[in-house]
Amino acid sequence: MSQPRLHQKLFELFENKESILLKECLTHPDFQAFMNKFAIKLPCEELAQAFTHTSFSHEYGVAHQEQLEFLGDSVLQLILTEELYRRYPQEKEGRLSKLRSAIVNEKSLATLAHKLELSELILVGKGEFKKGLYQQEMVLADTFEALLGQIYRHHGLEFTKNLFFQWLSSALPGALSWDFLLDYDAKSTLQERSLAKYKKLPHYTAEPEGEKFRVKLWINEEMMASGVFSSKKSGEKELAQEVLKKKII
Repeated sequence: MSQPRLHQKLFELFENKESILLKECLTHPDFQAFMNKFAIKLPCEELAQAFTHTSFSHEYGVAHQEQLEFLGDSVLQLILTEELYRRYPQEKEGRLSKLRSAIVNEKSLATLAHKLELSELILVGKGEFKKGLYQQEMVLADTFEALLGQIYRHHGLEFTKNLFFQWLSSALPGALSWDFLLDYDAKSTLQERSLAKYKKLPHYTAEPEGEKFRVKLWINEEMMASGVFSSKKSGEKELAQEVLKKKII
């Protein structure tokens, strides 16, 4: 008979709260399988800590991920700063900072976490599990940083750096290019270009269309693009990207 997946084991723990079930969660084969896949070597319970949300920690009295997240954030900043410095030695600091921010923002890190299927390993409390907290972008991004922090503690910077760029190239292959920044920072870039050319800022209008919104982008009093989107914010970003890619301005 095959071993139940980690989240199946969690259900058992939520119902019975037995110490043996807690131990089985923290040393579950799913954690070892993840380590085997990427040649990571550390005690299983220490890897589990990187995946332990504070809600699970409070319910079961085990170590959580927050300090590892703090460490991982710093490691990630250093890895990317060094790589961008190497790739773009003549680029201005401000632009390098923007590109680094685009890569380490919550959405980008959540994309990496999704690619690695980290949500299947995240331990959250019973109530939070029912709400699907382990699938939320913020939790995924925090967990990714905690994982990176724990890998750094046991394997050092070089191993962590190589593994991170392996993951990055798989999940976000264009992340180290300036086109990635264009997508991330489209609205700001469009503002700068509109001000330079017309001395005016672009503006957006939005009208409800069913459960979505018809968003329009205006530059110099002319409508440049429009579309229907699930939210005003996502619509504005996508329209700005569209105009920039078409080189309308």
